Parts: sequence; structure tokens; C-alpha cells
Amino acid sequence: MSSRSLETPVDQQLYNSVKTGLEDLLGDRSFFGSKVLTPYCYTLDVEIKLDEEGYVLPASHTDDVYKRIALCIDGRKRFTTNVRQLLGKEVIKQRHLQLLGYEVVQIPFYEFEKLPSKSRVVEYLHQKIFPHTFRLSW
Repeated sequence: MSSRSLETPVDQQLYNSVKTGLEDLLGDRSFFGSKVLTPYCYTLDVEIKLDEEGYVLPASHTDDVYKRIALCIDGRKRFTTNVRQLLGKEVIKQRHLQLLGYEVVQIPFYEFEKLPSKSRVVEYLHQKIFPHTFRLSW
């Protein structure tokens, strides 16, 4: 319980919307972990693992993980009131995760809530998570 005080819990409605978009983007729920507790006492909203060639690995995969992506799904409670500035504890968490080797991708509510359709959600997530790769439709 003490580790929870260091973090603001994820907004469940925003999380569910992002999760649905990730399922469409990655093709299956098994390709990302949800609410993953790290050995460093941080909870990752979503974790995606990649191999050395950049292919997404199943969340259960533990060997030969070349890169770990931590998605921070930042709802309104993770920002200061009336300003789009992350709370200090959230900034520190993201910096710590970067120092620990994670690629941190922020999904702020004010960007995500503007997306009008399922296809735009998938495009947005693709651009945020894999900005340098071309996505073929499947």
C-alpha cells in the first residue's frame, strides 16, 4: 500500500479506452501487460516488450527482452488543476523509469479524448508508441 502513495492510480475509463485501442493496434491482448508492478515499486499502466529487431513480444515473455516500453496513461488527476502540467510525483516516476531503461510514452487525457473514432485511436497509439515504423493494415 505504501507504493501506491507514490503514484496516482490510473483513470479506469481512460485506461479501458487505451486498452481497447492497443488490442486493435497489436492484434491481441496478450501483447501487453496491464498494471505491471516493477521490481522498483512502480506500477506501469501498460508495459510492451520488444525483441532486438523491434517485434512486439507476448507480455508473458521474460527472456531476450531487448526493450521495454512503459505507457503512462495520464488522466486528469495526474495533472495540476487547470494547467496541463504533470504532478511532480508523476514526473519523477517517468524520469526514474527512463533511468531504469524503460522507454516512457505518455498518453495524456487531453490528447486522447479528442480522438473521434476507433481508427484515429489506433493511428494515435501507433504514432506515440512506434513513431518510426510503418504500419500495414491487418
